[in-house]
Amino acid sequence: MKEPKINKAVSRAVDILEYIAHTKESVTLAELNKNLDFPKSSIFDIMQTLVDKKMLAFDPVSKSYFLDIKSFEIGNAFLSKNDIHSIALPYLKNISEQTSETVFMAVENNGMIVYLDKVEGTSPTRTTCNIGDRNSMHCTGLGKAMLATYPIEKIRLITGGGALQAHTKNTLKSFDALMEELQKTRERGYSIDNCEDTDYVFCVACPILNVTGKCIASISVSCVYTPAVEEKIDFYSQLISKAALEISNKFGYLGNSLFDPLQP
Repeated sequence: MKEPKINKAVSRAVDILEYIAHTKESVTLAELNKNLDFPKSSIFDIMQTLVDKKMLAFDPVSKSYFLDIKSFEIGNAFLSKNDIHSIALPYLKNISEQTSETVFMAVENNGMIVYLDKVEGTSPTRTTCNIGDRNSMHCTGLGKAMLATYPIEKIRLITGGGALQAHTKNTLKSFDALMEELQKTRERGYSIDNCEDTDYVFCVACPILNVTGKCIASISVSCVYTPAVEEKIDFYSQLISKAALEISNKFGYLGNSLFDPLQP
Protein backbone atom coordinates (compact mmCIF):
# COMPACT_ATOMS: atom_id res chain seq x y z
CA MET A 1 0.00 0.00 0.00
CA LYS A 2 1.27 3.46 -0.90
CA GLU A 3 2.30 5.55 2.07
CA PRO A 4 0.03 8.58 2.62
CA LYS A 5 1.60 11.93 1.79
CA ILE A 6 2.03 14.09 4.88
CA ASN A 7 1.55 17.84 4.48
CA LYS A 8 4.49 19.45 6.30
CA ALA A 9 2.70 22.72 7.10
CA VAL A 10 -0.28 20.93 8.66
CA SER A 11 2.03 18.57 10.56
CA ARG A 12 4.01 21.50 11.94
CA ALA A 13 0.83 23.34 12.93
CA VAL A 14 -0.30 20.31 14.95
CA ASP A 15 3.13 20.02 16.59
CA ILE A 16 2.97 23.71 17.54
CA LEU A 17 -0.50 23.38 19.06
CA GLU A 18 0.52 20.28 20.99
CA TYR A 19 3.67 21.97 22.30
CA ILE A 20 1.76 25.04 23.50
CA ALA A 21 -0.98 22.86 25.02
CA HIS A 22 1.60 21.06 27.16
CA THR A 23 3.30 24.30 28.27
CA LYS A 24 1.89 26.09 31.32
CA GLU A 25 3.09 29.54 30.21
CA SER A 26 2.55 31.33 26.92
CA VAL A 27 5.26 30.66 24.31
CA THR A 28 7.40 33.03 22.26
CA LEU A 29 8.40 32.53 18.66
CA ALA A 30 12.04 32.18 19.70
CA GLU A 31 11.15 29.36 22.10
CA LEU A 32 9.24 27.52 19.39
CA ASN A 33 12.14 27.88 16.97
CA LYS A 34 14.54 26.55 19.57
CA ASN A 35 12.50 23.56 20.76
CA LEU A 36 10.74 22.49 17.57
CA ASP A 37 13.59 23.26 15.16
CA PHE A 38 11.33 24.45 12.35
CA PRO A 39 12.54 26.84 9.64
CA LYS A 40 11.96 30.42 10.83
CA SER A 41 10.49 31.38 7.48
CA SER A 42 7.68 28.81 7.73
CA ILE A 43 6.90 28.91 11.44
CA PHE A 44 5.91 32.59 11.40
CA ASP A 45 3.39 32.05 8.59
CA ILE A 46 1.94 29.05 10.44
CA MET A 47 1.59 31.07 13.63
CA GLN A 48 -0.13 33.92 11.82
CA THR A 49 -2.58 31.47 10.26
CA LEU A 50 -3.35 29.83 13.61
CA VAL A 51 -3.97 33.26 15.13
CA ASP A 52 -6.22 34.24 12.22
CA LYS A 53 -8.23 31.03 12.70
CA LYS A 54 -8.42 31.71 16.47
CA MET A 55 -6.58 28.51 17.31
CA LEU A 56 -3.94 30.70 18.96
CA ALA A 57 -3.95 34.18 20.48
CA PHE A 58 -1.03 36.62 20.48
CA ASP A 59 -0.04 38.86 23.40
CA PRO A 60 1.73 41.95 21.93
CA VAL A 61 3.20 42.92 25.31
CA SER A 62 5.04 39.66 26.01
CA LYS A 63 5.19 38.78 22.30
CA SER A 64 4.00 35.30 23.12
CA TYR A 65 1.29 32.88 21.99
CA PHE A 66 -1.30 30.83 23.88
CA LEU A 67 -4.30 28.67 22.96
CA ASP A 68 -7.39 30.59 21.86
CA ILE A 69 -11.10 29.84 22.00
CA LYS A 70 -11.24 27.73 18.84
CA SER A 71 -8.82 25.19 20.32
CA PHE A 72 -11.07 24.95 23.37
CA GLU A 73 -14.19 24.52 21.23
CA ILE A 74 -12.64 21.68 19.22
CA GLY A 75 -11.38 19.92 22.35
CA ASN A 76 -14.72 20.35 24.09
CA ALA A 77 -16.55 18.98 21.04
CA PHE A 78 -14.39 15.85 21.20
CA LEU A 79 -15.09 15.32 24.90
CA SER A 80 -18.84 15.82 24.48
CA LYS A 81 -19.00 13.16 21.78
CA ASN A 82 -17.09 10.52 23.71
CA ASP A 83 -18.11 8.60 26.80
CA ILE A 84 -15.81 6.83 29.19
CA HIS A 85 -17.23 3.38 28.43
CA SER A 86 -16.51 3.45 24.70
CA ILE A 87 -13.05 4.95 25.21
CA ALA A 88 -11.94 2.66 28.05
CA LEU A 89 -13.38 -0.66 26.87
CA PRO A 90 -10.64 -1.47 24.31
CA TYR A 91 -8.01 -0.88 27.02
CA LEU A 92 -9.86 -3.12 29.48
CA LYS A 93 -10.07 -5.89 26.90
CA ASN A 94 -6.38 -5.55 26.08
CA ILE A 95 -5.35 -5.82 29.74
CA SER A 96 -7.59 -8.83 30.25
CA GLU A 97 -6.10 -10.54 27.20
CA GLN A 98 -2.54 -9.90 28.40
CA THR A 99 -3.15 -11.04 31.98
CA SER A 100 -5.98 -13.59 31.53
CA GLU A 101 -7.57 -11.91 34.54
CA THR A 102 -10.76 -9.90 35.13
CA VAL A 103 -10.52 -6.14 34.59
CA PHE A 104 -12.92 -3.61 36.10
CA MET A 105 -13.80 0.04 35.72
CA ALA A 106 -15.69 1.92 38.43
CA VAL A 107 -16.90 5.41 39.31
CA GLU A 108 -17.67 7.01 42.67
CA ASN A 109 -21.25 7.68 43.68
CA ASN A 110 -22.11 9.08 47.11
CA GLY A 111 -18.90 7.78 48.66
CA MET A 112 -19.17 4.27 47.18
CA ILE A 113 -17.70 2.73 44.07
CA VAL A 114 -20.11 1.57 41.38
CA TYR A 115 -18.82 -1.01 38.91
CA LEU A 116 -19.28 0.50 35.46
CA ASP A 117 -17.60 -2.12 33.29
CA LYS A 118 -16.16 -5.62 33.57
CA VAL A 119 -14.14 -7.79 31.18
CA GLU A 120 -13.74 -11.41 32.25
CA GLY A 121 -10.40 -13.10 31.69
CA THR A 122 -9.73 -16.68 30.70
CA SER A 123 -8.70 -17.60 34.24
CA PRO A 124 -11.02 -20.33 35.62
CA THR A 125 -11.60 -18.23 38.75
CA ARG A 126 -14.39 -15.65 38.54
CA THR A 127 -15.14 -12.69 40.77
CA THR A 128 -18.63 -12.15 42.16
CA CYS A 129 -18.80 -8.38 41.46
CA ASN A 130 -21.03 -7.38 38.57
CA ILE A 131 -21.74 -4.20 36.64
CA GLY A 132 -23.93 -1.93 38.75
CA ASP A 133 -22.81 -3.39 42.09
CA ARG A 134 -21.71 -0.98 44.81
CA ASN A 135 -18.80 -1.39 47.19
CA SER A 136 -16.76 0.45 49.82
CA MET A 137 -13.87 2.65 48.77
CA HIS A 138 -11.44 2.09 51.66
CA CYS A 139 -10.99 -1.65 51.02
CA THR A 140 -10.97 -1.86 47.22
CA GLY A 141 -8.18 -1.12 44.77
CA LEU A 142 -10.60 0.86 42.61
CA GLY A 143 -11.77 2.92 45.58
CA LYS A 144 -8.31 3.59 46.98
CA ALA A 145 -7.07 4.67 43.54
CA MET A 146 -9.77 7.34 43.52
CA LEU A 147 -9.34 8.30 47.18
CA ALA A 148 -5.61 8.89 46.62
CA THR A 149 -6.50 11.75 44.26
CA TYR A 150 -8.94 13.40 46.70
CA PRO A 151 -8.17 16.12 49.28
CA ILE A 152 -8.10 14.91 52.87
CA GLU A 153 -11.35 16.70 53.69
CA LYS A 154 -13.24 14.68 51.10
CA ILE A 155 -11.61 11.42 52.22
CA ARG A 156 -12.64 12.15 55.81
CA LEU A 157 -16.19 12.95 54.68
CA ILE A 158 -16.46 9.66 52.73
CA THR A 159 -14.93 7.40 55.38
CA GLY A 160 -16.12 9.15 58.52
CA GLY A 161 -12.55 9.86 59.63
CA GLY A 162 -12.45 7.15 62.30
CA ALA A 163 -12.74 3.38 62.49
CA LEU A 164 -13.34 1.63 59.16
CA GLN A 165 -15.65 -1.29 58.52
CA ALA A 166 -13.73 -4.56 58.23
CA HIS A 167 -14.53 -6.85 55.31
CA THR A 168 -11.65 -9.28 55.86
CA LYS A 169 -8.77 -9.65 58.33
CA ASN A 170 -6.65 -7.55 55.93
CA THR A 171 -9.00 -4.56 55.77
CA LEU A 172 -7.44 -1.31 56.97
CA LYS A 173 -9.00 -0.62 60.35
CA SER A 174 -8.61 3.15 60.80
CA PHE A 175 -8.60 6.46 58.97
CA ASP A 176 -4.92 7.00 59.84
CA ALA A 177 -3.96 3.60 58.42
CA LEU A 178 -5.89 4.41 55.26
CA MET A 179 -4.13 7.76 54.88
CA GLU A 180 -0.75 6.04 55.19
CA GLU A 181 -1.75 3.56 52.50
CA LEU A 182 -3.01 6.32 50.21
CA GLN A 183 0.35 8.07 50.49
CA LYS A 184 2.09 4.81 49.50
CA THR A 185 -0.31 4.62 46.57
CA ARG A 186 0.66 8.11 45.38
CA GLU A 187 4.36 7.35 45.69
CA ARG A 188 4.34 4.00 43.86
CA GLY A 189 1.77 5.10 41.25
CA TYR A 190 -0.98 2.53 41.80
CA SER A 191 -3.25 1.20 44.55
CA ILE A 192 -3.46 -2.35 45.88
CA ASP A 193 -6.32 -4.36 47.36
CA ASN A 194 -4.45 -7.08 49.23
CA CYS A 195 -7.43 -9.34 49.97
CA GLU A 196 -9.00 -6.43 51.89
CA ASP A 197 -12.51 -6.64 50.44
CA THR A 198 -12.76 -10.36 49.69
CA ASP A 199 -10.57 -13.17 50.98
CA TYR A 200 -8.04 -14.35 48.38
CA VAL A 201 -8.83 -11.60 45.83
CA PHE A 202 -5.92 -9.28 44.93
CA CYS A 203 -6.26 -6.12 42.80
CA VAL A 204 -4.04 -3.43 41.28
CA ALA A 205 -5.74 -0.18 40.25
CA CYS A 206 -5.20 3.35 38.88
CA PRO A 207 -7.42 6.42 38.50
CA ILE A 208 -8.64 8.07 35.30
CA LEU A 209 -8.39 11.87 35.28
CA ASN A 210 -10.07 14.51 33.13
CA VAL A 211 -8.84 17.76 31.60
CA THR A 212 -8.85 19.51 35.00
CA GLY A 213 -7.03 16.66 36.74
CA LYS A 214 -10.19 15.51 38.52
CA CYS A 215 -10.65 11.76 39.01
CA ILE A 216 -13.63 10.53 36.99
CA ALA A 217 -13.16 6.76 37.31
CA SER A 218 -10.63 4.03 38.05
CA ILE A 219 -9.62 0.72 36.47
CA SER A 220 -8.19 -2.44 38.01
CA VAL A 221 -6.98 -5.94 37.27
CA SER A 222 -8.27 -8.53 39.72
CA CYS A 223 -6.96 -12.02 40.44
CA VAL A 224 -6.92 -14.73 43.08
CA TYR A 225 -4.04 -14.20 45.48
CA THR A 226 -1.23 -16.76 45.52
CA PRO A 227 2.44 -16.21 46.35
CA ALA A 228 3.08 -16.11 42.58
CA VAL A 229 1.05 -12.90 42.33
CA GLU A 230 3.87 -10.97 43.99
CA GLU A 231 5.98 -11.56 40.87
CA LYS A 232 3.23 -10.18 38.64
CA ILE A 233 2.58 -6.89 40.45
CA ASP A 234 5.09 -4.92 38.37
CA PHE A 235 3.59 -6.26 35.14
CA TYR A 236 0.02 -5.60 36.24
CA SER A 237 0.82 -2.10 37.52
CA GLN A 238 2.60 -1.15 34.30
CA LEU A 239 -0.37 -2.26 32.20
CA ILE A 240 -2.92 -0.53 34.42
CA SER A 241 -1.02 2.75 34.84
CA LYS A 242 -0.21 3.01 31.12
CA ALA A 243 -3.83 2.37 30.15
CA ALA A 244 -5.21 4.76 32.79
CA LEU A 245 -2.88 7.54 31.66
CA GLU A 246 -3.75 7.05 27.98
CA ILE A 247 -7.48 7.06 28.76
CA SER A 248 -6.96 10.19 30.87
CA ASN A 249 -5.14 11.84 27.95
CA LYS A 250 -8.20 11.20 25.79
CA PHE A 251 -10.22 13.23 28.29
CA GLY A 252 -7.81 16.14 28.03
CA TYR A 253 -5.49 15.35 30.93
CA LEU A 254 -2.00 16.66 30.06
CA GLY A 255 0.00 15.41 33.04
CA ASN A 256 2.59 12.64 32.98
CA SER A 257 1.60 11.20 36.36
CA LEU A 258 -1.74 10.08 37.75
CA PHE A 259 -0.86 10.97 41.35
CA ASP A 260 0.71 13.87 43.22
CA PRO A 261 3.12 12.39 45.82
CA LEU A 262 3.13 15.73 47.68
CA GLN A 263 -0.67 15.84 48.07
CA PRO A 264 -1.58 16.14 51.78
